[in-house]
Amino acid sequence: MTPRIESICLIAALLLGAAASTLGWHGDAFAQEHANSSRPRGDIVLVRGGFNIFSEGLDSIAGKLARRGIAARLYRHRQGSQIVDSILENQKRYGKHPIILIGHSWGANRILNVARILSGHGLKVRYVVTIAATNPSPASRNIQKLTNYYFKHNGWGEPVEAAVGFRGSLTNVDMSTTAEVHHFNVDDYPQLQSQIINNVVRLLRAKKVTQRMSGKRVAHSAAVGTMPEG
Repeated sequence: MTPRIESICLIAALLLGAAASTLGWHGDAFAQEHANSSRPRGDIVLVRGGFNIFSEGLDSIAGKLARRGIAARLYRHRQGSQIVDSILENQKRYGKHPIILIGHSWGANRILNVARILSGHGLKVRYVVTIAATNPSPASRNIQKLTNYYFKHNGWGEPVEAAVGFRGSLTNVDMSTTAEVHHFNVDDYPQLQSQIINNVVRLLRAKKVTQRMSGKRVAHSAAVGTMPEG
């Protein structure tokens, strides 16, 4: 994406954000449930980006998970404290079960902060997906698997680095060579969605979530199709 197009998109986002506020869309809106479950199979959280406009791909992912019987909660990026409180409550009520965090743009920034806070409560995060994170903090040591979709060229989205003590699996996937994909629609990319959903399903089906992290592995991939699935 050229700087001129990026500027136009940003202006459009600001205008649409103002319109959204007028229509009553607020950052502290209550999280929406996409499936019903008396006992969740996992704490699966999806966090939208700025202005709650451009992250409709997360709605699609949540809907596809729901059709597989997997409940996912959708939040806005300003709801960090609500996300943490909800996870802590569920982990206390139902016992420890897998925590999965997925976010786009500012929402991707947010879930990395959420993971760090959960680390302070002694909780591990099984799977984190950051999509076009604009200012990502390092991956905290409690994350077991993190896949970051970013843009090395022609787009907004930065690689994620590992924090001191991180011993999980971290993969940065460069989306800048994927035709017609940019910051505002990358979460809608079908192959990306399929990989995320398949990983979530596979991890939840596992009989036992590994509690001991493997040796630190940081990888870089140039295309979605070559992303390690392990």
